[in-house]
Amino acid sequence: MKAEMSVMLNVKDVDRSVSFYQALGFDVRWENKGDDGRLDYAGVGLGDAVIALGRIPKDRRGMAKDYADWVSTPLGAGVMITVELDGVEKLYELARQTKTPIDSPLSERLYGTAFMVNDPDGYVVRFLRPKGVYA
Repeated sequence: MKAEMSVMLNVKDVDRSVSFYQALGFDVRWENKGDDGRLDYAGVGLGDAVIALGRIPKDRRGMAKDYADWVSTPLGAGVMITVELDGVEKLYELARQTKTPIDSPLSERLYGTAFMVNDPDGYVVRFLRPKGVYA
């Protein structure tokens, strides 16, 4: 069975987050602007991996309580996203060149070759080539 997955992150500034991920080689898949002309929602992707980025609304009237509770939690709180890819070394060099905040440098681990970065809202993104995959 083939499965795909995407994740949505609440962010303070979608434009800033899109720029961050573009610097790591992600491309923009979609964008939606609000009435103020700023991005409210966008999707960025690297291969089949997609990250949706949504701006937390200042006015939560009319929003379902469970959604309002979710978006009011601290950004990045305990969230780690893993993007599996075969070019992890090349992406690590790009991250270093663009001065991306690297949380954990490229290294061999029990589960594969990986490094981690922190995005502008504190989400940890692990880029991983799993052992035995992409060989």
